[in-house]
Amino acid sequence: MARKPRLFAPGVLYHVIVRGNQRQKTFLKRSDYEVYLEKLARYRRKCGVTIYAYCLMPNHIHLLLECSHTPLAKFMQGLQQTYTQYYNRAYKKVGHLFQGRYKAILCQKDAYLLELVRYIHLNPVRSKLVRSAEGFTYSGEQAYRAGKPSAIVDPGPVLKMIGGKAGYRRFVQEGLGEGHRGEYYEVEDQRFLGSEEFGERLRQEFEEPARSKKKRSLTEVVTAMARVLKVSLEVLRVRNRARVVSRQRTMVAYVLVRRGGFSVKEVAKYFGRDSTTISSLLSRYEQKMPNQPELGGDVERLAQFV
Repeated sequence: MARKPRLFAPGVLYHVIVRGNQRQKTFLKRSDYEVYLEKLARYRRKCGVTIYAYCLMPNHIHLLLECSHTPLAKFMQGLQQTYTQYYNRAYKKVGHLFQGRYKAILCQKDAYLLELVRYIHLNPVRSKLVRSAEGFTYSGEQAYRAGKPSAIVDPGPVLKMIGGKAGYRRFVQEGLGEGHRGEYYEVEDQRFLGSEEFGERLRQEFEEPARSKKKRSLTEVVTAMARVLKVSLEVLRVRNRARVVSRQRTMVAYVLVRRGGFSVKEVAKYFGRDSTTISSLLSRYEQKMPNQPELGGDVERLAQFV
């Protein structure tokens, strides 16, 4: 089944799961966890994200959060790319550290907030990394036990709902015998955890208006990008093999497909190439991005036109 497009809904609860590429470990030593947490705190502040729970496992990450003005995709891109750059420098690696597409489940807050906070913080216990959640350093559990905000999570809203620190400890204790909850992952429409009415409301409120917006033509979009790149539209479209032009054309194609929703087939036709060639170019471009941070900035500059 084809994966559904991302849906950005400000103020809605997301359960984000990020896995290591090919299930590899993403944290090899204490300093790796600390670097990721520092970046998580920095991008949380920068993007206005509220984090209710988090857990850094050796080969995957759980985040329970709400976005405000900044789309989830931009928050995650900054967080994941900068950590990947650190990791690749530290261990002399290249390429992707994380799976290309993280899972972002929109959750019905009143029904699942408390359950997901507990479920995420008990993940190390279910995996037998520790005997109790409070014994795990790299999660939001410490802040909840202390009842004080950290640089990443403010436990106050949840603690008020559950009877303070004592109520939270009892709630976590009650969940110790709980195993893996598959229903938290195999969700309605591949995106929504909650009632059918919850999913339908989000589709109507955020997805359908976006679909109804008139899609700009490829020529309009590429012309705008060409102005930013200071190159003519004609030069981008002809079979110019100059390295600079080829790099610009690939960047434009990447933004059109990955950020603009245009198909590989229509982009290939527009540039007079075949779909296989364009797909190969995009794949190579993606592999370069974690090791060349300036590419992410260039992509963001062009993405405003799609």
